[in-house]
Amino acid sequence: MLRFMRKYATGWFIKAIFGLIIIVFIFWGVGGMEDKEKVVAEVGSHKITRVEYEEAYNRMVNMYRSIFKEKFDESIVRKLKLRESAMNDLVDRYLLIQKASEQGMTVTDQQFRESLESIQAFKKEGKFDKKRYLEALKASGIEPAKFEASQKADLLAAQMMTLIRDNGSVKSDAQVYDAYVKDKGKINLAYMVFDPADYTKKAEVSDKEAETLYEKEKGTHMGESRYRLKYITVAPGSPVKDDVAYMDLLKSKDIDAYGKEKGLPVTDLGMMKESEVRERLKNLKAQDWLKGLRKGDISLPVRIDVRSYIFQLVDLEPGKPLDKATVMKEIKERIAREKAKGMAKADAQEAVRKKSMTSARQTGLIPRNSVALPNIGPLPKDGAGIMTLSKRGEMYDKPLEIAEKYYVFTLQEEKAPDKEEWEKDKGTFKQYLARKNEDEFYKSFMAELRTKSKVKIDWKDIAVTESD
Repeated sequence: MLRFMRKYATGWFIKAIFGLIIIVFIFWGVGGMEDKEKVVAEVGSHKITRVEYEEAYNRMVNMYRSIFKEKFDESIVRKLKLRESAMNDLVDRYLLIQKASEQGMTVTDQQFRESLESIQAFKKEGKFDKKRYLEALKASGIEPAKFEASQKADLLAAQMMTLIRDNGSVKSDAQVYDAYVKDKGKINLAYMVFDPADYTKKAEVSDKEAETLYEKEKGTHMGESRYRLKYITVAPGSPVKDDVAYMDLLKSKDIDAYGKEKGLPVTDLGMMKESEVRERLKNLKAQDWLKGLRKGDISLPVRIDVRSYIFQLVDLEPGKPLDKATVMKEIKERIAREKAKGMAKADAQEAVRKKSMTSARQTGLIPRNSVALPNIGPLPKDGAGIMTLSKRGEMYDKPLEIAEKYYVFTLQEEKAPDKEEWEKDKGTFKQYLARKNEDEFYKSFMAELRTKSKVKIDWKDIAVTESD
């Protein structure tokens, strides 16, 4: 423990983290001090209040707003799952603090003072100024004792995090070389493909099967809806910003009149099928906002490069029910595809079970860090393991579904990196691997800590509505 404290107490890592903490709390106050506030999560004995959570969320939003600037909007909040991230960061903070306390870690007054005095916001003429420090706290309505207790807790969490990551570092050159071979070496994979299209003739579908499914889905088979959209374009030099234009349009609901008043071009796309709208506006991510619009609604600004586009749904013709013959044909084709896919998967699983490879094709030598396979496609998330096969003839333990086909893989041959390449890359790769191992070890450590600790989160109460 003493070795760790000597190594990190005054290091740049702790000072950097502490500097961020100080700056954040000057502007946002110290959260979690009001015991009477509604509790939205519990981490062991600590209760996270709505106030503390909202402050953490607002800090995160403002950080990303400063990064994305005018491009920041609600879609970024959803895509980055900021509400979920804010809560998870708070939970991790208290898990780290509790773990540090269990390990007997402490933050001394000297360590706190050194960190505090390194913060530019509290300096005057290059030196820490206690008067400026106290004035900043007073202006934010923060009591010094509570502020210092909160900051010491954050410093303790930062120390614990660093200790965990340090334990995940690479220890030997042998470990580094083994990882280098797996990352930079090449392999040739033999594979068999099981294509559902080859099974469609065997996939018989009776009228009774189709009729049963038709009755269950009756009324859900509709033709495409048709949309008439108009939009204004807000570009650099426009008389209004896109957020102002959006608020104005919410009130007026008249995009033509507003465009004329502000000198903004209005484009009428005319009536189009939904598929046509999605295709034409795919660079504007129509799939994210089109379905939620009702007649007369205004979309949020869609920002692409330096321009913004605000749409209004002028007219909508809902899709009409399809006739039974058309629906029955569609249902039979769907059932046949599902059956054929099941047959292909079953045969692929049987090949793995029997470790049987017949009429295998080969990928040719490809880098072990490849994310796609020649003539096959991108590797799925659950398929990265095929790139780590190490013995000739070794078969991957399950079929992989890629582009709606099933593949069974074995290792045909492997090729290690050249020694000269290894000597050239050794230093930088060791640094890269250390960072990677630290990240992976930290994530797994925190995941295990969450499992063992009593963590309760009321996601419903904090209204998490984000989605991919």
